[in-house]
Amino acid sequence: MASYLCQVQTIQRGMGRSSVAAAAYRSGTSLTDERLAMEFDFSAKDGVEFAEVMAPAGTPSALQEREALWNAAEKRETRKDAVPAREVLLALPHELSFEQRRDLVRAFVAKAIVARGMIADVALHRPGREGDPRNFHAHILVTTRRLERDGFGKKEPDWWSPQLVRQWREAWAEIQNEHLRRHLGPDAPRVTHLSLAERGIDQLPSVHQGPAVTALERKGVRTTRGERNRDVEVRNIEATTLRRDFADTADRLAAAAPLIEAPISELVVEARRVRDGLLRERSGFLTAEEALKGPRPPSIRQIEREVLQDDRKAQRQARFKLAKVQARVDRVRRSRHGLVAWVRNPTRMIFAKHAELNAIDKAKREVRFAERRFVERQSWLKSSQGQAMIAARRQPALDQLTEAASKRRTLVRKIKRIDKRIEAATRTLSDLMIVQELGGETLRVPAHSPDATRFLRDVGGGARKVLACFPAPARTAAIARLNKGQGRGLGRSLFPGR
Repeated sequence: MASYLCQVQTIQRGMGRSSVAAAAYRSGTSLTDERLAMEFDFSAKDGVEFAEVMAPAGTPSALQEREALWNAAEKRETRKDAVPAREVLLALPHELSFEQRRDLVRAFVAKAIVARGMIADVALHRPGREGDPRNFHAHILVTTRRLERDGFGKKEPDWWSPQLVRQWREAWAEIQNEHLRRHLGPDAPRVTHLSLAERGIDQLPSVHQGPAVTALERKGVRTTRGERNRDVEVRNIEATTLRRDFADTADRLAAAAPLIEAPISELVVEARRVRDGLLRERSGFLTAEEALKGPRPPSIRQIEREVLQDDRKAQRQARFKLAKVQARVDRVRRSRHGLVAWVRNPTRMIFAKHAELNAIDKAKREVRFAERRFVERQSWLKSSQGQAMIAARRQPALDQLTEAASKRRTLVRKIKRIDKRIEAATRTLSDLMIVQELGGETLRVPAHSPDATRFLRDVGGGARKVLACFPAPARTAAIARLNKGQGRGLGRSLFPGR
């Protein structure tokens, strides 16, 4: 079965990375980083199936060559924490041939990346010798600045929005499904960019292990991520078993119930009651989900600002005091020069001079002390102890955020599932009202339904069988009469959208 993976990460200098080195490794070539004066030779790397640079129309030929491209991207950046490139990692369907996988990646890059004005360095990799033989994947290095006449220009805000990543993920799912159907037929496997919660599937997601963790697990070394995935697998199996057992029990109870002729008017009332109850339940889920949208945890920069706040204030006050003392001394000096008595008394002059110099020296010492303390506190924040303090300050909020996110995913799954049940209840109610309008009085249904789902299935199925016995014009006329009497289209879905 085809798998879905579309991850985006940054190639950042602050993490000790180079876009030239990343391009050399992913393409299996030897490239020289001119800024670092270092050569990165990965020409002996095995597993690279294909590599090429894809650029928008009008791109200078020099920037369509890998080494010149990424050296130009590095040269344009000046910050020590600059991001000269981003990487899009894609899992490729193993069911396709090499040429089909290459065309699939080219189609995605042309539509989702190059069409926006970005230059993409594409590399297709085969599975590793010891890894999963289905692990065909692609690395796509993407430029982060728009190309202008003189080279790379400013960074586009839209290129850094979370919305772009979501669009990339959706586009990759659509294009992959299109190519799978084209090459494998209408019964080809399908992928989706939606999470389990967004699809209403009551399962916990596993975490991506990555090559390092996978290698350790393959050697028999148990890791935290591996343990997490094993726990998730056990929990999902148990939950699936419980749901299957409950469904089997409910089906047996429904099958054992005798059939009766129930008045359609009573079934309409019951179907409306079931639908209203589902709507109230859904409203409660939405309220609980909204309540979980608490404040985000403080960022590292926010904590640093809080820690440095007093020292920064003391630094400003010391500088202000120095300027104030200097201004006072200058003012006194100007006034003293106009006084003959002061000028003719050397003792007073010397005393005043000493006082002025002492006041200025004291103010300067306070400034130096405040600046030194500020620098020391900044350095401490970068140390292991400072980073541990920042992590400790953030961890409680991060834990709360993680727990809230887990609860929200559960609520999203419940909302998706209840939306389907509300849709079924609305359809059942509509079918019953149409049958009633057509003159039906009773409907043969089980005497007891173990839950609302079985009630809707049994009653809705029976109503649809009765409707199938009437010609289409009669059904259309009945719907028109109901619409006219009730003011709005009955066939329209009544459950609210998100």
